[in-house]
Amino acid sequence: MSSETVRWLKLAIGLAATVGFGWLLAREVDFAAVARAFAGFSLSTGLLALAFLAAGYGVRIVRWWWMLRALEPALPLGACAGPFLAGMAVNNVAPFRAGDALRVLGFRGQLRVPVMAVAGTLVVERLLDVVVLTGFFFLGLLGLPDGTFPRGFVVAAAFLAGVGIVAILALPLFLPLLGRIREFLLGRRALAGRRWAQAVSKHGADLAGALALVRSPKRFSTLIGLSALAWICEGAMFATVAAALAPGGALFGPWFALATGTLATVLPSSPGYFGTFDYFAAQGLAAYGTSPGVSGAFALIVHAVLWVPFTVVGLLYLLARGTRLPANWRWRLVRSE
Repeated sequence: MSSETVRWLKLAIGLAATVGFGWLLAREVDFAAVARAFAGFSLSTGLLALAFLAAGYGVRIVRWWWMLRALEPALPLGACAGPFLAGMAVNNVAPFRAGDALRVLGFRGQLRVPVMAVAGTLVVERLLDVVVLTGFFFLGLLGLPDGTFPRGFVVAAAFLAGVGIVAILALPLFLPLLGRIREFLLGRRALAGRRWAQAVSKHGADLAGALALVRSPKRFSTLIGLSALAWICEGAMFATVAAALAPGGALFGPWFALATGTLATVLPSSPGYFGTFDYFAAQGLAAYGTSPGVSGAFALIVHAVLWVPFTVVGLLYLLARGTRLPANWRWRLVRSE
């Protein structure tokens, strides 16, 4: 089976998952209640929710800049904001995580950081986010009776938490291995003269430099603190929407929905995570006693706030710069100098 066939098969599976989870959500939702919930959602509440989300994105941009600045000390914060938002926007509208590739390849001159080093910062981002989100999930689970949330999801969240924690702890052991591989390639006469061996060595060193950011306890503490703050800001957006739709609801319900909806985005789905995010965000709020109709409206409004404004901003930034991802970006990622 060719790689192109595999990619399109993954896309088909993702679209099927979107339709399936969308149908599950629609089956449980009272659309009259959803309409009433939307009608009662004020502009001022929407702007407050958007402000919290903007703060969360701002902290994420600072976190990424703080990692990149360790690799390129002269890099200004403003140089990171546009590429970050553009990458998030493209991930929301295009398949195959093309937005991540855009962040790595599309702004090389602007970021002045080697390709594989930028890719390494994205790996660190994902690990930090998984650790923080699974923390929110298990804190929320403590407030629920046993069996309230699907066991399969709990097992998957535990697996993700384990992978994230083990990966972060294992990085100090993995980095010396990268160095030994690099020395092996350069130390073999039959390999050293070949261009690919030198490229692997260079990219390996760049990747190791980015992954080494979590080796320092002080730097790791800063990164995990920024990650927690970013998700707290986004959780405040969830809480704002929930308070408007269901006054007096359980305090931790929206935060649990933040974890369940966001963790569900690791499942195959369409670009923008439609269906998977909405279904599990609604389930997370409903687990704390909110009615299905209000939970469904909550998930749809939160998704709209998450998706529309910053997707538009990121795409406008791309249009203004005229930046686009090369058609052969996977090969470029492998061979970039």
